[in-house]
Order: sequence, then C-alpha cells, then structure tokens
Amino acid sequence: MKLGKGLAMLLRYWLSSLGDWRPSISGLQLETLDQLDANTLESPFMEEEVFNALLSCNGDKAPGPNGLSMAFWQFAWDFVKADVLCFFKEFYENGKFVKSLNATFLVLIPKKVGAEDLGDFRPISLVGSLYKWLAKVLANRLKKAVGKVISKAQGAFVEGRQILDAVLIANEAIDSTLKNNESAILCKLDIEKAYDNVDWTFILTVMQKMGFGEKWIRWIKWCISTASFSVLVDGTPTGFFQSSKGLRQGDPLSPYLFVIAMEVFSAFLQRAVEGGYLSGCRVKGRSEEGALISHLLFADDTLVFCKPSQDHLTHLSWLLMWFEAASGLRINLDKSELIPVGRVENMDDLAWEFGCKVGSLPSTYLGMPLGASFKSTSVWDGVEDRFRKRLGMWKRQYLSKGGRTTLIRSTLSNLPIYLMSLLCLPSVVRRRLEKIQRDFLWGGGNLERKPHLVRWEVVCLSKKKGGLGVKNLSILNKALLAKWNWRFANEREALWNQVIRGKYGEERGGWSSREVREAHGLGLWKGIRMNWELVSNRLVFIVGNGRRVRFWRDKWCGDSPLCSSFPSLFALTDDKEESVADVWDSLAEGGWGGWNPCFVRAFNDWEVEKASSFMERLHRSRVIEDVEDRVSWTETKSGKFSVKSLYLAIEAGG
Repeated sequence: MKLGKGLAMLLRYWLSSLGDWRPSISGLQLETLDQLDANTLESPFMEEEVFNALLSCNGDKAPGPNGLSMAFWQFAWDFVKADVLCFFKEFYENGKFVKSLNATFLVLIPKKVGAEDLGDFRPISLVGSLYKWLAKVLANRLKKAVGKVISKAQGAFVEGRQILDAVLIANEAIDSTLKNNESAILCKLDIEKAYDNVDWTFILTVMQKMGFGEKWIRWIKWCISTASFSVLVDGTPTGFFQSSKGLRQGDPLSPYLFVIAMEVFSAFLQRAVEGGYLSGCRVKGRSEEGALISHLLFADDTLVFCKPSQDHLTHLSWLLMWFEAASGLRINLDKSELIPVGRVENMDDLAWEFGCKVGSLPSTYLGMPLGASFKSTSVWDGVEDRFRKRLGMWKRQYLSKGGRTTLIRSTLSNLPIYLMSLLCLPSVVRRRLEKIQRDFLWGGGNLERKPHLVRWEVVCLSKKKGGLGVKNLSILNKALLAKWNWRFANEREALWNQVIRGKYGEERGGWSSREVREAHGLGLWKGIRMNWELVSNRLVFIVGNGRRVRFWRDKWCGDSPLCSSFPSLFALTDDKEESVADVWDSLAEGGWGGWNPCFVRAFNDWEVEKASSFMERLHRSRVIEDVEDRVSWTETKSGKFSVKSLYLAIEAGG
C-alpha cells in the first residue's frame, strides 16, 4: 500500500507543470492548413465514421476504470448506438463531456530486462473505452491532415511515410560524407520522458499557428486537460490525481499531437541551417546539388547532422535549451551521443563541451544498423540469437512436425523481416538461419542434427506444390527490397526519394534511379537497386499526359512494348526514346487529338498492313493532359505492389 501511494505521489509530480514562463514562438514560420481541411476537422460526427472507428479498435485491449473493453461496445453496438451518437453530438455542440469519462489507470511497463529504477519503467495509460472511442474518431480525422503541416524530416505517424525511410537517408548521408572525404558529426539525441513532458499550452499554441480551427483546439484542450489518473499496483488502483502537462501513452490522439509539437523543433533546426548556424549534410553523388539533410525525426528518436565545429555544437546546444523552454521537452544528455563521421579532431573535447558521450560507427538507429558495411554479418547476430532462443524454448518431442512448421513460420514473421526490408541478407547468414530451422524441423532434443528427409528447397515450396510453406529467405529478401523500387516510382515527393535522386540520378521518366556502379561503401541503395528488374518486368504504364512514358520502349499500349510488337516499324522511327506526349498531337482531328508518329521514310507496300495494325492499336489509347502518368502492378488485381505477389512470382520462376 505504501508503495502504491509513493508511486502515485511521484507520478503526480512527474505529470505536474510548474507553471514556468514559456518563450513565444510567434516569429516561427510553420506550415498551415487550408480552410477546407480545417473545416473538415470540425464537421459533425457521422454514424458511419463513429462505427468505423469502433471497428478499428482492438477489442481485447485492457479496459479503463469503467471496466468496459472496446469488445463490449463492438458487441452491443445495435443497443447503444443511439446513446453513443447522442454523446458525440453533445461533444460536437458543447466541446465537453463528463470528466469522469477521462479517468485513466496508469500501469508501469519495464523498458528493459532487470529494470529496477523507476526511470526504467514506462507509464502506459489504460484509457476509458468511451473516451478512447471519441479520441479514435478525432485521431482518424487528424491523421489525414497532419501530413500537410509536418515537414518531410519527420517520419512518424504521417500517412505514406515509413520507419525505414529515415534509416535509408541516414546511411546514404554517412556514405556520401565518407566517399567525398568530408567529415561531420552525427548527433543522436534522446528526449527525456517525451510524452510526459509536453506542455499543453505549447501544443495548443502550435496548432493555432498551423491554422487549426478554434472549435478543434477547444476539443483537443478538453481531451488532454481533463485526464485523471490512478496507479495500478498488483492490479489494485491507488491514488487519484490530475495532471497539468504531458500526453498519455495509450491515448489515440497522443502520437499525432506529439509530432505536431516536434515540428517546432524541426522548424528551429531548419531556421538555424538557413541562418548558417548549423550546416547539415549535403548528400552528394553524381550531382553536386544533392539534397541537404540537417535532421531526421521519428517521434522522439532524433538525428542531427552538423559540421565538426565548436560553434555549430554551441548553436545546437542553445537551440535545444530554447526548445526545452518553449515546449517542456528536454534532451537527456546522459543517453545522447555525438558520433564522428570521417576524421574529426578533438572529438572528446567537443563532446565534453556539449555534455554527452562520444559514440562511434557502426551504431544503430530505430533498431537498424547505422554506418555498417553492406557485407557485415555482425548486424545479424541478434537475429540469429533470437532464432535460437525462440526455437530452443520448445521441447521438440512434444511438438508434431506441423507444430514445428508453424513455429518456424512465426519466427520468420517476427524476427528477420525488419532487417531484410532494408538490408541485403548475406549468404553466410542465410545459410546459418536455414540450418537452425532445418535442425529444429527434423531434429530431436536441443537443435540436434538428424537426417533431413526432404531437401530444404522443397520444404520452402508452397503447400500446393508439395512443400510446407516455409518462406525462402533469399526470395523473401529480394521481394522486400524490391518494394523500395516500386515506392521510388510512386513517391517522387518523399524526402528519401529526393535524396536518392540527388545522389544517384534517375532514368528517363523518373521511374527508377540510375544503376549504381560505385562501390557499396556504407550506402544501402546499391543493394536495393539491383532488384529493379524484378519490378520493372511486372509493370504496365497507365498513360495520363504521356510525358514520363516512353512511346516505343515502355509497356503502355497492349501486352508488350511497341518496339517488340512492331520491330520493323521501330527500326524506321527517327527518335527511339521519344515520349508518348511527343507522338500525341492535341490539335489533330479537329481538336480531339490524335497520334502522329514520325518515320524516316514512307512505307513500302508490304509494310502498309503492319502500319495499319500499328495505328489500330494506338487508337485504343489517348493522352489526358491534366492527369499524371502512373504505373500499375501486373501481379495483383488492384494494380498495387505487394511483397507476397512478387514472392510467389519469383518462386514460380518468374
């Protein structure tokens, strides 16, 4: 009981604001929402929207203080629908709900094995289900708008951005620095108790500067300021207190509000770069005008690139103090580190002045290697160890072969896929991982070696082909890496795409980067680009304005490129690389538009029939000036890439 009261008192102190003075951010330039988006956020709640939010919630999550899980509301929707919609209507009109609905249980979850100090625990909020339902509806609205006010340097909780984007950019930046014989300092910064320290007034002020409406800001203020807490100790709630700062981990709104808060930090850094106080890193390759990367943020995981200069580190230190004063978010220098990239003199002195330790490459970021050699096997040691531990926990004599097969699949789905989504799997590592699986499948005792009754290649076939459906690691790695090539063709505005295009260049049309002929170094794109043909052979081009699609060489009109279907006519063309737009004449046929291909000579009699067939095929298609060209994936009905579809195509020998 004393422990519970002590925890409640300490957590109350952690979540209480001292009411300190906060500097103004009125002079800071932030992206703003347009009026249409702001109005959409404040539109009345519709039944379909409320119900879809309910269905998207995990019904088995721990309930809040009222004891009702989301599964209850999902099951009882037909009975409670009228009352729930009335609750949403009242909140829309008044911007308030009964404060007791925002009561929360706090549970302390250890951050690491053997946690003893209270700082080694993370407070997770078990939010009441009805409030959580409302917050989910608001979060679904916010996530559609947040990408319009969040800079490209932030990768978390923004639709279309993925966690590995920042890892790819960071590794390419390090590789570029070293290959150009330059030096830099990579600052890995840890934000102390990030969610718990966000100042509410700061959040609301930032949203106001970003153009969010007054009604929306009142809604958010009520949601975050009416929370009350009890601490669960051995399943018993202890204490009751209210907070005056912080965002709850477990509240659907919190991730989006946090990235909005961090956007101010991003804007601070960008302004410092523009003023010459920080340098960033120019990711140069074939182009001297490569993208400038000054910082990368994924929630509270922060990387800052700067020159190995005392002045620049001093400026960064001032910026961090100013951001702490404005937002309440403080950098934990004990867990932060400065990593030298290239030759950096007086690194220890620079780190001492900054107040943190010196790191080294290779390091890690977001659970991925940073600055490791492409052929390094040590980065996979953790995966191999977890493979052995996971499989070694089970006594094989109590598992059928079907059970062992299921367990092998589960290890693959959870353990190596994250690394394989960005890194090429070395053959020596693949063989070791496959050996562990083979010994587990066929052996008895503790991963003992016994005769393997079927070749592993057969085991990895699908069940329809006589296999056991275990994934082939080599094929899976290729399919996962190939997804980047699909994304390159479709995400031209993404920051990682701009970095790759600036460093390696792009092929005509911009559907792929140029082939990487330089040494691997510490970059990752060369290994990814090697899988381009796996994607390009399964693409079909959907013509819009025709500017990015090659008329003869791309597959856009029929089942094969025109150069393959009509080789004799292709030999007669005067421009074999012309685009579809070059051949389209918008003024032909009375302004309706038509095709006007050019050839070096008139057709002979025996070529007229082929030319007629050629023009007949062209007449099935036309250019649409105000629509962008795009690509479609041939292995799925939807036309969208999936790793599974490519895996099956490669497995089938494609």
